Amino acid sequence: MRIRELIKKLEEKYPFDLQEEWDNSGLQVGNPDEELKGVVLSLDLEEESIDYAIGEANANLIITHHPYLFNPTNSIDFRDGFYNRLKRCIKNDLTVYAFHTNLDIAKGGVNDNLANILGLRDVKSLESGKELGLGRYGYIDRKPCHKFLEDVKEKLEASGIVVYGNCDKMIEKVGLCGGAGSFLIQDALNQSCDLIITGDVKYHEAMDMANKGIIIADVGHFASENHIIYKLAKEIEQIIGQEVYTFSKTDRFRHFI
Repeated sequence: MRIRELIKKLEEKYPFDLQEEWDNSGLQVGNPDEELKGVVLSLDLEEESIDYAIGEANANLIITHHPYLFNPTNSIDFRDGFYNRLKRCIKNDLTVYAFHTNLDIAKGGVNDNLANILGLRDVKSLESGKELGLGRYGYIDRKPCHKFLEDVKEKLEASGIVVYGNCDKMIEKVGLCGGAGSFLIQDALNQSCDLIITGDVKYHEAMDMANKGIIIADVGHFASENHIIYKLAKEIEQIIGQEVYTFSKTDRFRHFI
């Protein structure tokens, strides 16, 4: 199987044409016509994930969630650590693909998987006016918010959760968005959600929105999305019939001392 054949099968489920206009999902670097040797999945293109592909995994395809290349560039200087990662990929015949907002939006992607992990029922798109958009909302058995968030922290292996609002409040309708989803807090309010779970929420913005009655739980960008690489690994293993490797750092951005 060639790399492009695997990508085509994945694109059938997570179409690149679903991605947001500002996004850069798809090929980042490499040659999709190469014969596929092995796959490494990682949330980001890390030095360690490149090492893993070159070494233990003996892989020539790295699939990430976040695109490594977002902004146009006028020059590529391999003395720069950012571009040096691309040099390593090129020198070692690694192809890198990103499945970003298309994977967030598509059925069975980041947000549906997050909703499934957290046990939400009757799940629907959270983004206003879109049957299939960013974010999701659904229902849980009515319980105190702090009890539910204790389970959320454990299930997502989050180092901690920053919460804005009344944690003793009884909740049953929950919104969520993997990654940076603060732009959907108003949508969650419009849907009468008791709680929204996401990452990268600004303090003042969260305080203002919490005063409108919704509880906001910032679990961190990493914890809200990293679960998807394990789901993708299982799906790819079924396609290619061999082990798929995952590389995952811990939730290193949120240490509480």
